[in-house]
Amino acid sequence: MSRSFSLLTSAFLLGTLTLSACGGRPPQPRIAPAPNPTLAIVRANLWDGTGRAVVSNAVTLVRAGRIVCAGAAGECLVPPGARIIDAHGKWLIPGLIDSHVHLLFLTHGSAGEDLSLDLRNLLAQGITTVRDMGTNPAELLSRVNTLSMTPRVYAMQLVAGRRFFFNGFRGTRTARGTVYRQPPAMTMQSLGWTPMLYTSDTDPDSVVEAARSAGAMGLKLYAQLDVESVRELTQAAHRVGMPVWGHAWVQPASALEQLMSGQDGVVHAAGLAGELFSAGERDTLVDDGRLQVATADVATVGSAHDPRVLEALDSMARRGTIFEPTLDATYHSVAYFNAKRRHIPSEQEEYVRAASGFGIEVTREAVRRGVRISAGSDHVAYGPAIERATLIGELRLLVDSVALTPRAALLAATRDAARAIGGEPGRRLGTIVAGHYADLVLLNKNPLEDIDNLDSIEWVMKAGRIWRPGQLRSGIAMR
Repeated sequence: MSRSFSLLTSAFLLGTLTLSACGGRPPQPRIAPAPNPTLAIVRANLWDGTGRAVVSNAVTLVRAGRIVCAGAAGECLVPPGARIIDAHGKWLIPGLIDSHVHLLFLTHGSAGEDLSLDLRNLLAQGITTVRDMGTNPAELLSRVNTLSMTPRVYAMQLVAGRRFFFNGFRGTRTARGTVYRQPPAMTMQSLGWTPMLYTSDTDPDSVVEAARSAGAMGLKLYAQLDVESVRELTQAAHRVGMPVWGHAWVQPASALEQLMSGQDGVVHAAGLAGELFSAGERDTLVDDGRLQVATADVATVGSAHDPRVLEALDSMARRGTIFEPTLDATYHSVAYFNAKRRHIPSEQEEYVRAASGFGIEVTREAVRRGVRISAGSDHVAYGPAIERATLIGELRLLVDSVALTPRAALLAATRDAARAIGGEPGRRLGTIVAGHYADLVLLNKNPLEDIDNLDSIEWVMKAGRIWRPGQLRSGIAMR
């Protein structure tokens, strides 16, 4: 080794030892700080769905798909580096909830791309959450989970009694001969739905467990269930924290009998016509399959004020049972018959005309008595779009025909619809407060002045991700 190389090596080692002794270290590369992940929506008019007044010039902070803060500029400070959306003059509201839809139709529609289109269109309308009230939960949820642009989808499990599955294929004589009606369960199963059978010999806990295993978050009691069956199923579901809803008349159990059994909610205002029949009459109507004819015979604007109907509504108000009228579906059925060029009277037409007027009047009485309303449309994901019930249509009827204020109608599609869904999801939806899901809609016009202003959507946010309606409907956001 040369002397010069030895001196250089010694100097390097000496310098290294000196730096170590002095606690120094070679300079490190400068690393830029990570961008702030917070999104700040500023200067909007905030209607948070809690019941408090509109907050002008509001700040709403979103991070990791949740609301961090929402309120006045002095309440919510924008952190340095946050991404800012200036929503000056616009209206920020919670994502809308349709608490009654039917999405899965394996035979005639939404089995693949049709389902995707329908879900994207729902999201484009500002609907960030839906509850499917009749389906095959496992099949529906597995399909939804493969899609990227959908509302949150929660599924209920249909449960019905023996006569829903086995009616003996009895025939009914008509002018054209004998008509044989297959059991309703077979019709549902042909759509890909999976109603569950419940009889007096069935363990209610096993039904609840099977529903949970399929992905259902609650039970919907559908038909041919007596009072004892309703009570057993409701208690079993409540033991594991699952909500229970039912038709307003599950044949033979009436709405009032369902309420007394502890059900969380009832659907279809027209079903309150069941209160106008005795228990024995309801049981007979199950046998002969003439429910629609019987309803058309008794459901009038006047009978909506019958003491038996009012008693059921008063019980709902006292118990906090939620009522889902589904007025828009009946309205669309009436419009269908009005539009027909050739008018041929039918039992179906008589039923829907009676059910529409009766249902609206029953809903007015429910509101007068303080019953909590959830906005469920009974939307179906097949057929011409113009013939489908919609959440916006339901809200318009609640305002125009039932005389709710736009604010009350919006609560029925946000805060109160979240309560209708219930469970853990219901505690994270429906209002813009810290900790809730960042499901939001930004509107260009004030929906509290005119419910039709819900059509003025600038963008929709689900879990912190923003889409514009045109992107969703065209599918451009998929590319």
